Amino acid sequence: MELKDKIEICKVVAQAIMVDGMLTDAERDALDRLMDRYGLDAEQRKDVKRRNIEDDPAQMIEDMEAVDSKNELIVELVMALAADGALAPSERGLLDSVARALSLTDEDVEPLIKAALA
Repeated sequence: MELKDKIEICKVVAQAIMVDGMLTDAERDALDRLMDRYGLDAEQRKDVKRRNIEDDPAQMIEDMEAVDSKNELIVELVMALAADGALAPSERGLLDSVARALSLTDEDVEPLIKAALA
């Protein structure tokens, strides 16, 4: 996977975990582990954490073309949002928006959510 896709995945996750206005330690840890796994350096991490509350995650991924990047995005997004043990309505709305942008249905996403919350 290309570095730019890794950074975009991290940016979407960062935006998503803040959408409910609360950032739990579990959510912060999930983002940090993701950035560790992707090998992001200090400057790239700062870039990920810079965000505009108005950014639309569905639009943030428009340039992402690789199927494996898109698949990884939805999995990482679900895992990060479920890190605190629940999905707030605003988090679910954001997840649904990203899923639609990836041409995924509720039937595609529900098993991921159930597994992440289990």
